[in-house]
Amino acid sequence: MAHGLKQFARFSAIALITVLGSTNAGTAIESQDVKARLLADIAFHYAELGESQRSIEVLEQALRSTKAMSSRCFQGNLLAKIGGGYLLVGQETQGKQLLTEALQTAQVQEATRCSGSATSPTESLLNRPKEYAEAGHLDLALELGQRLGVPMPLAELAGYLSAAGQPERATKVLNQAIEIAEGLTNQPDRTQMLVVMAERLQRGEHREQASVVLKRALESLNAPAPSHPVPSKPAPFSAKFGAESLQVSSTLRIARVFAAIGENQQAIEVLNQVVPKIRALASQPLPLDRVGHQVDAALQYGELGQKSQSSDLLAQALANVQDIPKDKSSNREYAMTKIAEGYAKLGDFKQALQLAQAILSVSPRSAAFGQIAIAYAKAGNLDAGVKLAKSIGDRNGMLIGVVRHHLTNKQPDQAWNLVQTYQVKGILSEMAVGFMEAGQPEKALQIVQTGNLQGFMPYVVLSYAKAGQADQALQLAANQRMEWLLPAIARGFAQQGQLDSALQVTQSINDKYHKAQALISIAQVYIKQDAAEQGSIQAMLANPMAMIRSLFGDSEREKAAKKALDQALQVTQSY
Repeated sequence: MAHGLKQFARFSAIALITVLGSTNAGTAIESQDVKARLLADIAFHYAELGESQRSIEVLEQALRSTKAMSSRCFQGNLLAKIGGGYLLVGQETQGKQLLTEALQTAQVQEATRCSGSATSPTESLLNRPKEYAEAGHLDLALELGQRLGVPMPLAELAGYLSAAGQPERATKVLNQAIEIAEGLTNQPDRTQMLVVMAERLQRGEHREQASVVLKRALESLNAPAPSHPVPSKPAPFSAKFGAESLQVSSTLRIARVFAAIGENQQAIEVLNQVVPKIRALASQPLPLDRVGHQVDAALQYGELGQKSQSSDLLAQALANVQDIPKDKSSNREYAMTKIAEGYAKLGDFKQALQLAQAILSVSPRSAAFGQIAIAYAKAGNLDAGVKLAKSIGDRNGMLIGVVRHHLTNKQPDQAWNLVQTYQVKGILSEMAVGFMEAGQPEKALQIVQTGNLQGFMPYVVLSYAKAGQADQALQLAANQRMEWLLPAIARGFAQQGQLDSALQVTQSINDKYHKAQALISIAQVYIKQDAAEQGSIQAMLANPMAMIRSLFGDSEREKAAKKALDQALQVTQSY
């Protein structure tokens, strides 16, 4: 159950933003605070539409309401949005001033340790540049990102600038992010920051930028501290792990990211450089580190097709187990478990089984057999995996591992077939999430209902809306009396191009906040679609009427967005 709930944090970003940005049953928010949120959103969207005068009028209202908020924990977010609105309508002085104030406010509130969500005030503000960049407001994202002065958002913005065809600006911003990271005095901090930046860029498919950062991370491993350092907090992991081991760990992560972005030869070269350092690691005081790094490097070599290197490293790891003192038997057995797992993942099941059988203690021996069984199944030999799992009395645990493997690979149908065939227990919540993430809400609903999974129904409703099945989402929300989900459903109808249905949903909402939010959600959809259409030359050539509208008048989507915003403003002002 816990694993499935963790996955919810990643599920349906748009839908979750809609839900978490709203109030649900039992949550009371001061009317002034509610009004400030809504007005800031409405004003910003008017600015996106080019409705400058209307936007300025609402921005002034939003600013007054924001200043009068009773809860100021996340006031910085609203100030940033209002400042962004002013920038979009050309009021640069006011806009930049408010962005600076937003950061100062967040820092002040951070000092009070106020809490209103899973993130702190400054952490929440750090998420805004990416949000603005994804909406196409790169200048605004950069304006805020540079004020924050934190390398991670700037590195991500470099990726967005490159994707938008602005390579020179992308290079400049990326260099700025690297410079800030390299200003950290603590060498592990500096390298870790660069590695995490590269990993984030890789996940965002910004491969060129990731490659640049990886090379600087390699340089950082041996670079001296900067002559004019920026103070940094001591890394919590620096005290826990030896400096040499930490350096090896960072290097292995660098190699893995190089492989992930398709630079296999570079990854192999990094591995070749780090292997002597792994061998040089002392067996004390951290005896497991050397073995763990050898297994990690062996697996990476194997994934890159370097079979002889991977075999040599596993053999060395096995020999190094003898260096672990006999009075540290638990360490020795854990090391044997990792090595057996390594052999299994590389397909040498005979050696893996021999090592597992040599482990004397029951718990680590069972863990080793369990990992080998999962490796069998992942390699396509499910029968062998099930047979091995049965022999250690952990058939269900092994099958859960295989089901999770399919879910990680976005194969919920294969995972569900396995669950049903072998009656796998304790995995229903993760299966429900897997189907929701795959856009199959009907299967998720079936699992939630038959398994009586508590607390999952709102996510199922959102999954229907996201999958373009707004009618089903509306029916389910009505049956469950979940009015607070109606804004997401209205958004779903709008995404399907059913403006009348979307507006009808808003008319059925009694709560003013939810009604206004639903209307804002509708406007967001049409603004985004209109921007995408007008930004695409191919779309204009394919649709001459869209070109005419973009040149000589408002598009139908603009009109729909304005209509929704006007109604949202009317509802908001009635507070």
